[in-house]
Amino acid sequence: MSEIQAARRADALKELAVLDTPEEQVFDDIVFIASRTCDTPIALISLLDDDRQWFKAHVGLDVCQTEIAQSVCQIDVDDAEMLIIPDLERDPRTAANPLVTGERAFRFYAGAPLVLRSGVVVGRLCVIDTKTRPEGLTPEQTTLLRALGRQVSDQLDLRRAALVSARLLKLQTALIEIGERIRASEEAVEMTSAAAAVVGRVLDVQRASFSLVDPDVEIVDVEADWTAPGVASIAGRHRFDDYGALRADLVAGEPLVIEDVATDHRTSAHTDAMRALDIGALVNMPVRDRGRTVAIFIVNASRPRFWTPDEVLFLRSVADRLEAGVARLRAERQQSVLNDEINHRLKNMLSMVQAIASQTLRTVSQREPVESFERRLIALSAAHDVLLQKSWKDADLRTVAEAVIETVGFGERMTLDGPSVPLGARAALSFSLVVHELMTNACKYGALCLDTGHVELTWAIDGSDLIVRWRERGGPLVVAPRQRGFGSKLIRLGLTGTGGTELRYEPDGFEADLRASVEQLAQA
Repeated sequence: MSEIQAARRADALKELAVLDTPEEQVFDDIVFIASRTCDTPIALISLLDDDRQWFKAHVGLDVCQTEIAQSVCQIDVDDAEMLIIPDLERDPRTAANPLVTGERAFRFYAGAPLVLRSGVVVGRLCVIDTKTRPEGLTPEQTTLLRALGRQVSDQLDLRRAALVSARLLKLQTALIEIGERIRASEEAVEMTSAAAAVVGRVLDVQRASFSLVDPDVEIVDVEADWTAPGVASIAGRHRFDDYGALRADLVAGEPLVIEDVATDHRTSAHTDAMRALDIGALVNMPVRDRGRTVAIFIVNASRPRFWTPDEVLFLRSVADRLEAGVARLRAERQQSVLNDEINHRLKNMLSMVQAIASQTLRTVSQREPVESFERRLIALSAAHDVLLQKSWKDADLRTVAEAVIETVGFGERMTLDGPSVPLGARAALSFSLVVHELMTNACKYGALCLDTGHVELTWAIDGSDLIVRWRERGGPLVVAPRQRGFGSKLIRLGLTGTGGTELRYEPDGFEADLRASVEQLAQA
């Protein structure tokens, strides 16, 4: 057997996960039929592992495996052809085989190759007799043995497909769960610990963690790692070189995948150090930022293990999601600091504007315009506070209205009702000034100047437009003003500064309808 084909066979058998599995009726039936068809006392489904041949099903034999050196099935197996040896004792390839020279005294052998759809030959369906058969098999027996061999191969491929489907579904479900955990986490450690726990459970490993590395990828700082029951944590600082030649793959941004630390050339000289941490196999998945490795997602198994391509791809996806999640939290913290600084400077600026205005206008005998100007500054400040809480992204209409109303008062005599509507930064500021002017007028001339007055502020979506309705009731008799001041002009500018406002001075209460495009409000 060639080394390359042997390696492909070993990988295929690991992916099939068939070795050392219990008996299955479908395979038992096939060896029974093969034995009867070929009129032999022995029939086997022999799978060729690295150091043994293991029998998935057998009749007429009381063992389930033998050493690979004793395997007749391995002879020319990579040729994927039927192998027939009429007299094992006379064939130079088998004459010295203990199964031929020993008590079992095998004399005749015929084996059909087990070829998977991938083209890999994993073993043979064979029949064995204790008597020589110079004539071999009849043409019909040969044809039927080949057909039964194809049935075994098909069953193995079906098994692989079922395992792959189940594994993929399991991994996809885990990715969804990890995504939900990441979105719900407000701290990086909480996020990485939750993801590591999911990975550990799904892959059935002993340890998992998201860990940062230094710029030269020489040191790894393992954060709070997830471990299976009874497995010690390795949280702390570690040098890669203490455990083998691990750095090259990680520096290059390649996954470090080791199936057996005792045989892998990168770790075989440091097996004791690995075993001290209860590591028999591992995957280190690098996380890259601007072309360099900044962190790794670590998965450890206590025993040697074959990592499927799907599992490696799954860990790549987990690492990418965690890095994106950690970056989001980092950006949010930076934005929060920036917002606090902007808020502080804005409040100082508004206070300075107010102080300058007060000093500049202190000689003005009519105080009402000055006070109106100051209140408008306060309304603007309230809207800015709402926007800063949203990182200058969409602010909700209700939130802006409540903030402005709080600065004026009379909130207990206001009714607010309507759906959630996002406002862009400019629309939020315009809306805050409109609500402030409406509140001011209601306090001076409208419903809120009497104890019996009440105001309804409602809004609804009408097609692609938003309609905001202001209704005053219980106030004094309403009379339309003869002159329009600056406040009236602000109201008529509407929600986006482009109009769309209808004002009605009804005798029983002032009314205002403001209309604007929902899309324009969100983008303004």
